[in-house]
Amino acid sequence: MKWIILIALLGSLGPLTMFLRSQPKYLLHACFFMGLLVFFLDPYLNISPITWRWTGAVRGFEVSILDVIALAIIFATPSTRFPAGLKIGIGIYVTAMLIATVNATQVTPALFSIWQFMRAILVFVAVARATAVVRDAPIALFAGLGMGLLIESLVAVKQYAEGNTQPGGTLGHRNLLGLLSHFAVMPAFALLLAGRRTKVTALVVAAGAIVALAGGGRATVGLYAIGLAVTMVLSMRHKASGRKSGIAGAALLILLLAAPAMLWSIDRRSEAARASSDQERSAMIRAARMIIADYPLGVGPNQYLLVANVGGYSSRADVAWNEANRAAPVHNSYYLVTAELGFLGLLGFACIFLSSIGVGLRAIKRLPVGERSDLAVGITASLIVAAAHLAFEWAFATYYVQYVLAMSMGAIVGITATLRQKAKKRIVGRVRVEERLIPETNRFA
Repeated sequence: MKWIILIALLGSLGPLTMFLRSQPKYLLHACFFMGLLVFFLDPYLNISPITWRWTGAVRGFEVSILDVIALAIIFATPSTRFPAGLKIGIGIYVTAMLIATVNATQVTPALFSIWQFMRAILVFVAVARATAVVRDAPIALFAGLGMGLLIESLVAVKQYAEGNTQPGGTLGHRNLLGLLSHFAVMPAFALLLAGRRTKVTALVVAAGAIVALAGGGRATVGLYAIGLAVTMVLSMRHKASGRKSGIAGAALLILLLAAPAMLWSIDRRSEAARASSDQERSAMIRAARMIIADYPLGVGPNQYLLVANVGGYSSRADVAWNEANRAAPVHNSYYLVTAELGFLGLLGFACIFLSSIGVGLRAIKRLPVGERSDLAVGITASLIVAAAHLAFEWAFATYYVQYVLAMSMGAIVGITATLRQKAKKRIVGRVRVEERLIPETNRFA
């Protein structure tokens, strides 16, 4: 079955490319399904022809339907310019991965991790190109993410009703689902503040609240509220209005009224359980610090657990000897990146985030008022919140998070690319496209 699905995925690349090239309006649908399917790739839409029984997060040279869609979009669309800071950040990060791979105890699983990151780069480039060409492409992309989150919220409610007190939806873990929810909630809330697609966006924001409250993760609950506040501030910075002030005030009131529910969600775990969790997180950070001190160039991509356990770092740091702790990396993506890729990797990681957020912040005041600019506000807010959330999770090592980050960064790049395109005021065919964009539609209203 695995090989049949893999052949079908690869075989669809050519026909899909020709279809999108001849019918660019269907780039909307391609973007929508990229956003939707990122929640539902396992077990049949993410296939690995080579798989290892490995302790790390990446266990094979995987190929997913998102890779095929991304390649088809790249082959069917013209190139676009990328910010220098983002290219430098990606270049530094990839260089760090290659250098750390030389030091890796096991080279093959290190290559798995490099392969996964390059798949995310494909998605990043594809989304940037589609967004620069088709006006509604980012709207379609985040409509897909919003639809996926709506489905996940229903699955989480069902799981909770069946006795699972920490539901993670189809992703399996509440923290991973909570982290991904930010990328749908903040853009939806930014559109809601601007009075755009209010019914759908309100549902997505509500779905994010359901996921946060059902899962009960402290970071997810807290950053959900903080993320809404950040979105409000950025939205008002983009363009203040009485409507936004009214909706922002109503949202703040709802958050205040929901405070007891948030506290209940967090307090479902006993104080002893929360204290134990904090203690284990601290122990993991101690282990990561020892690894970083001994390996300033990194132990290699996808190697943390091997080195932490076999090298005795987890034992010396008093990480509890059980599967939940010894089979999980340090719950901080910044420490994890530094341990595996060294300080050079951390520099690249920080540059990628700072450059993407910087592009969004600069564009907020420059973009003309419209749906795309309001969406850019929400995307920028989601990147800020995700950067904070990754300080509490190792989830950056998963393809889920790398894919969604790539989508968000690509959308920001594509939206801001229109600032340069607008100045050209070119005429293409019979359609006057000052921004080289296909006219806006309401297909995803």
